[in-house]
Amino acid sequence: MKLFNNFSISWLLAAIIMLLMVACSESKDGTEPSADPNSVKVEISTEVITQANVTTELVQGDKMNIYAKTYNSVESPDLVSNVMATRNGTEWEISPEIRLVKGGKVFLYAVAPYDAAYTNPAAIPVDLSKQLDLLYSGAYVPATFNTHSVKLNMKHALTLASFNILKQNYSGAGKLTSLTVAGDPVFSNGTMNVSTGAVTGSEKTGVSADFNVTATAQGWTSDIPSLWVIPFSTKVQKASLTAVIDGKSYTIDIPEVEMKAGFQFIFRLTLTDLGLEFVPNLTEQRSLNVTTDSVDPLEGYGVLAFSISGDRWAQPAFTGDNVFGSLNWGADGCTYKNSAEIVFGDGAANRNVVVETWNSTGFELPDLVGVEGIDLTQY
Repeated sequence: MKLFNNFSISWLLAAIIMLLMVACSESKDGTEPSADPNSVKVEISTEVITQANVTTELVQGDKMNIYAKTYNSVESPDLVSNVMATRNGTEWEISPEIRLVKGGKVFLYAVAPYDAAYTNPAAIPVDLSKQLDLLYSGAYVPATFNTHSVKLNMKHALTLASFNILKQNYSGAGKLTSLTVAGDPVFSNGTMNVSTGAVTGSEKTGVSADFNVTATAQGWTSDIPSLWVIPFSTKVQKASLTAVIDGKSYTIDIPEVEMKAGFQFIFRLTLTDLGLEFVPNLTEQRSLNVTTDSVDPLEGYGVLAFSISGDRWAQPAFTGDNVFGSLNWGADGCTYKNSAEIVFGDGAANRNVVVETWNSTGFELPDLVGVEGIDLTQY
């Protein structure tokens, strides 16, 4: 079976322009009526990846900030500025519209809920006094003239700290009215990079919220009192929880824990007439960014096969979240590195290179030097 089809460089140039960042996933092709018949309107869909009692979908009236960039970086110039997407039924209405002509492309990022102050996607303000479930899209999603309907997978940027209090030999009512987390590792605000979800903390004034719930002997089975926090660790520096119950304030150290972004940590505590205590060995950890604990099949699998001449070659630059894979040429091979140059050093004039990737949504070739042919049939 012949692995490569031989293409002329002129064909390859034309094909790469047309197939630039070909999507592995479902796409919506074709034109639609518009004021400009030579352009298409970029459309989006969303999926909130979660399994905890938090935001599970974006619904009627919800709004997002959309960042439409000219290159695959949040630092690049805007193709369209100050874009807001509003959920209307099953569709997202984008204003102002993002339109692409033939050969055009745009790199999309998003954050929800919408805030007009979110003007810099590299530094989204995070204010924990608002106690919002902050969602971000992560690595850019490309849209082109041919693939202009794309999906944004929205993920949770913060950590949800939940405190389940069980009454044991407690003579009071057990009414909880306030929770506060504070300490050296606990930031109360900061900034988030929408391409990575990483939050850089700034101030340490504590994180608080008010409640009006009553503890029971069995604890809460749903709607456990919780605080959104910037990820922190108590393995080196201490942090404390202050709970106000029946008008009395209890302050205790939080057990040793590594609070990770996109996770819910459910702490269990016992309340007695002698005080409030954590039960460290009963702390639960749940991912907010997956729908199940089972291992799903790997997605976004694709293979590109190249015919290369010379001893240098610029790898394709893939788009998507957490792209990984490998390259293989004969007996040699290496882990894929996005958009890195390969120096073969084997003295051969020609070789076949197979690039195998997962999680990619498209690709572009930064340089065509040495590329004699490319097989796209398995991508």
